[in-house]
Amino acid sequence: MPHQDRAGFKKKEVLFRDDQIDPLRLTDEIRRLGKRGRKAALLDTGLFGLDEFEWLAKKGLRLYTSDEAGRSGSDLLQIGEYIGKGGGRIYYFHNGAWEGEAAPGRPSFTDLVNAGRSGIDIHVSNRESGRDPARLCELARACREGRAWLVYYHAGPVSAGIEDLARCGAWIHLTEGCLSGAEDVLIVKDAAAAARRRGFNVILHVPSVRDVTWIRDLIEARVLIIWETPPSDYRSPLRELEAKSKKVRLKSRMYYLDPTFLP
Repeated sequence: MPHQDRAGFKKKEVLFRDDQIDPLRLTDEIRRLGKRGRKAALLDTGLFGLDEFEWLAKKGLRLYTSDEAGRSGSDLLQIGEYIGKGGGRIYYFHNGAWEGEAAPGRPSFTDLVNAGRSGIDIHVSNRESGRDPARLCELARACREGRAWLVYYHAGPVSAGIEDLARCGAWIHLTEGCLSGAEDVLIVKDAAAAARRRGFNVILHVPSVRDVTWIRDLIEARVLIIWETPPSDYRSPLRELEAKSKKVRLKSRMYYLDPTFLP
């Protein structure tokens, strides 16, 4: 795990799991943390029911959930309504298939569009299932309508679809391994510029550095960098680049659970 000062974030919330705490105890923790200016968040594995969420939502709960929790699209929307009224927020991560291939009882693509329009932040990976750029753009527009965010974690080679999604408005996570040459660097720079016009950006995870020039160009293009390497030796050419990008601070809505999360 990278050092926190390298990742550029500050946690103001305490995360609990539904399989390690009961609703009554969680209510007490929400109240206790609130007195200290902190928030309680819950990682949902599917154990709590709608009645329990209706009660907890009144306390301003932040909920991290995913398709792994096995909730239907209608249940997700209902929980979102409860939490929205209580002043909380849902971060929903979707890693599996959607639209026609979604497992029974799990949200379809249409469900995700409706969730975005209702104000639920949607996080989507393409590692398990390929994502159609046109549908990603549709999902991004739906999230913007609901004042929610689409956060996309891209795996594999960079493509023009990244630029299309950036124009629609989304936070886009990439790793340096997605880059294979100067043309890919240009695509990412253009995508970052397009995303910023919508109020978003591209976030590049750097677990290792293959080309210093690429990283320098991306930093100059205002791409956000997450260094996942130990601080460089003072003789390293990376030292200057780290200094330029070390002040980046990511808001909790820009990532799922942890800034270094990239499924």
